[in-house]
Amino acid sequence: MALLCLLLPRQSWGIIALRPDFEIEGFLQAENILRTPQFKDARFIMQRNTAQLEGRYHFIQEGQAFGWLSTGPLEDATFTVIGRGVYDSIYDIGEHFSERFTAQEKEKRKFEYKLRESYMDLALPPLSLRIGRQQVVWGETDNFRALDVINPLDLRWHWSREAWEDIRIPLWMVRAIYDIGKIGPLEESFVEAVWIPWDYQRGKTSTDPRRPWAFFGSGLRQRANSVIINGQVYDLRTNVFDRKPDRSLESSQAGMRFKGIWRGIDFSFNYFFTFGDTGVKVRPDLSRLDTNPTASGAAGTFTSGINLVNARSHVIGFAANYSEEKYTQSVFRVETALATGVPVRLGRTAGPLPAGLDPDNNRYETANRTVVMLAFDRPTWIRPLNKLRTFFLSGQFFWRHYLDYNKFYRGSSSVRHAVLDDRILPNRFIGVNTDRITEDEFVMTFSASTSYGPGGLWQPLFVTAYDPKATAGYNRLSVDYLFSNHIILRLSQDIYWGKSYEGPWSIGDRFGRSGDNRNETILSVIFQF
Repeated sequence: MALLCLLLPRQSWGIIALRPDFEIEGFLQAENILRTPQFKDARFIMQRNTAQLEGRYHFIQEGQAFGWLSTGPLEDATFTVIGRGVYDSIYDIGEHFSERFTAQEKEKRKFEYKLRESYMDLALPPLSLRIGRQQVVWGETDNFRALDVINPLDLRWHWSREAWEDIRIPLWMVRAIYDIGKIGPLEESFVEAVWIPWDYQRGKTSTDPRRPWAFFGSGLRQRANSVIINGQVYDLRTNVFDRKPDRSLESSQAGMRFKGIWRGIDFSFNYFFTFGDTGVKVRPDLSRLDTNPTASGAAGTFTSGINLVNARSHVIGFAANYSEEKYTQSVFRVETALATGVPVRLGRTAGPLPAGLDPDNNRYETANRTVVMLAFDRPTWIRPLNKLRTFFLSGQFFWRHYLDYNKFYRGSSSVRHAVLDDRILPNRFIGVNTDRITEDEFVMTFSASTSYGPGGLWQPLFVTAYDPKATAGYNRLSVDYLFSNHIILRLSQDIYWGKSYEGPWSIGDRFGRSGDNRNETILSVIFQF
């Protein structure tokens, strides 16, 4: 799944040194989101208040612990803890939400208290280690993921419209970097290894249609509750069996990359052994049809079973950037990745699948997929718009290709009204899958930012993403006002639009449709220290 993050953090952090060996930093943020579907209505969907605190203790410096104990080859050691607390008051003050959720559900959703990261940095030159719960970022992409797949994402509360450092899910792991330095024609080279021994976590996506950022197909914001068999309506009951990898050494993930600079080209070769996204296997052996009439008026109950599975995956890739100063004054970036074990569903509009395509009759397959990204970054004078400062322009082009493509590959299922004898059945919904995956998928992004006023107090940002095949896109218009050294006021407008309601990138294709348009006005107040 392509995951878009179009709001990058632009505030600077102020660090408070309580002692020479101990410092803290953090922020408080109040984020208010008004859903404005096609600018025809307005409704508050979020009032998220966040407090994050980061503490850093340098208990070994220059080969001495606590200022007096020699540590030999261990030159430096730092212990870092990052905690976050969240309260979303919309579940208390929003009447729309009060009607949807029980008191217990609201309590669960409005509060979040997490130890985000907790790790120790050890420096034993030329080796450095980071051990603990942490984030690891690989690659050159800004808005989508290709090589940056080590940490899963939490998309439940605002999809991927927040800074990725805030929605990545930190994992317990060991990260080691061996500094090689200059080797032949290469400079600043090093080898990095990552080992996640047992902490496998899936990316988090909400499919609860009551939540404002639930993810579902191109149909209704409902759950399927019925099936139609031989002209009869049956209640649908689905049993879900989670086959998530166990928290054991057998479920370890590991990776390695080599990074260096050759003739001004900063490059890396990357490999990561992991698990793919969550796939769905139908269990025909658990399906059964009960023909006893139900209280809802159905002819009976159809029970189905599905397994949630994660296949093993290899991610292999290359990333590089080059600053060309003579002719273009631009930085050019490239990133490419090959991933195996990508889950896809199998289906067709009508009738069974071809013989031999789905021997297990589970409507599940894994695919091999490549991603190629080409990009540029350039500071540019646009004097009619800003006589004092340059604009920072950035453009990216993504091409995603299925190496073993099959025309029966399908994406996300959708929910439709149940129709029988050309009549819509009230309160009856069925699941369908018309989301055909295409062999080649494309998306382009462009952003422009600058600053105005004394010291650059006003910082506007424009972002767009466009899928030419789905004729769908996304725009963000945003401005930051640096009220003081510690306070930032941010106003943003997100706009989704498109002709197709089925697409792979989750921009205007999914979120621009008339029945579920997710245009938003966002006002944030940030206090940083």
